[in-house]
Amino acid sequence: MVSHVVKAALLLSAGVTQAAELYRWQSAPTLPAPVQEIYPVLWQNSLVVAGGITEGTAGKLSVSAEVYQLQSGADQWANLPHLPEPRHHAMLVADNELLWTFGGFVESDDGQWTNTDSVLVLKPESDQWERRNPLPVKLSETVSAVLNGKIHLATGRTLKKDENGKWTDHIDTDWHAYFDQESGVWKRLAPVPTARNSACSVVVNNNWHVIGGRTVNGGNLAVHEVYNDKTKRWTALTAMPEARGGLACAADENYIYVFGGEYFDNGGGLYPDVLRYEIKRDKWKVVSSMPQATHGLGTIFWNDEVWVMGGAAQPGARKTKPAVFRFIID
Repeated sequence: MVSHVVKAALLLSAGVTQAAELYRWQSAPTLPAPVQEIYPVLWQNSLVVAGGITEGTAGKLSVSAEVYQLQSGADQWANLPHLPEPRHHAMLVADNELLWTFGGFVESDDGQWTNTDSVLVLKPESDQWERRNPLPVKLSETVSAVLNGKIHLATGRTLKKDENGKWTDHIDTDWHAYFDQESGVWKRLAPVPTARNSACSVVVNNNWHVIGGRTVNGGNLAVHEVYNDKTKRWTALTAMPEARGGLACAADENYIYVFGGEYFDNGGGLYPDVLRYEIKRDKWKVVSSMPQATHGLGTIFWNDEVWVMGGAAQPGARKTKPAVFRFIID
């Protein structure tokens, strides 16, 4: 069996020569603190990061309630109202003037992986988050999209049985629903063909691409599935050249870019190479390598660049980073 390191080297040798002429990296304002397992969004012409895992002591996570905002053109991050309690793997979604968080893990007497159904919203100029009607399921490590004005959530981890507090208390879900922001009602839609967690997703031309991820029992996945909001159907597209979980992705109108991720077999490690998916040709290619490989990172397409932020430089909750880079597409 070919190791992950050898796979990465083979992939890079296939695409990095041309990539040097097309892409470059530049440092950007670092986050106020190291953080991983984040889902950044654009809101009010700014970049926002909420919650996540920070550097903890051996055997115990340190979970953040901080919400950071970087205005366009600013050289440092500012603080927004913090979350009601620390949480990680909570999905952050910006929709018009409102900033939402859905689900995520909080700390309780049962453990630091207590899955929640909470829905929080932050309004412009507000000094605190408001609680709204909860999700119909407890859900974390999900993916999101805004399609035709509706917030969609799909995949993630939910409860296996009644226990809730440990990482092993959860199972993958194929749950997919959209949220009516005015009524607070969720409507079930076609389930995702592949139940999983820790995937990444982007919307291009009103098509929602859900890529990679992992399963609780089976490890990383290379699967690539797309949801068409007009037909209400999922379709399988060409899978990534390698399976990845804990990855992040961003897109323009022609390409999807995939960054980072981790694996736990063969001693564990990270994926350093940047994958590019050409939408018209349904084809993957390696186009660059990261300044520092990370997982649990966040990405966003902003001002014609991909911003890559946070994450951890070792598998799990170790070596969490505050670094932010701009991936510039020349």
